[in-house]
Amino acid sequence: MLLCLPPHRRFYRLASLFFALWTASLLAACSGGQRSDLETLPINHYLQKPGDFLGNRYVLRAQINEQLKWEKGLGRVLAVVVEGSDARLPVFVPETVGDNLHVGQRYELEVIIEQEGLIYVEALRKY
Repeated sequence: MLLCLPPHRRFYRLASLFFALWTASLLAACSGGQRSDLETLPINHYLQKPGDFLGNRYVLRAQINEQLKWEKGLGRVLAVVVEGSDARLPVFVPETVGDNLHVGQRYELEVIIEQEGLIYVEALRKY
C-alpha cells in the first residue's frame, strides 16, 4: 500500500512512522515505571554475613522508617523496613540521588553493598 503512494507522500508517511517509533522508544526509556532486573537482596543472609555481599548490586523494596543522619553536600543515612520482612536496615543515600525523602514513603532502591557491608543507594523510585 505504501508503494502505491507518490514519492512525496511516501516520504511523509515514513517520516511520521519513524517519528512515532522514536517517540515511543524515548518515552519507554524515560519511564519512571521501569522495574529493575537486579536480584533482590537476601535479607536474612545479609544480616548474618554482610561481608559475603561486598561489591554486589541488588534491589530492595522498602519503606523509610527514620532519618538517622543528614550531612549537607554528602547525603543521609536512613533506616528502612524491607518489604516482606521486619528487618530494619540502615542505607546511605547520597545527596545526588535523593531529594525530598520522608518517613513513610516507599521506594524501590537499587543498591550496592560497599565496605563494612554499607548499603549504598545508587538509584531509587517511588512505588
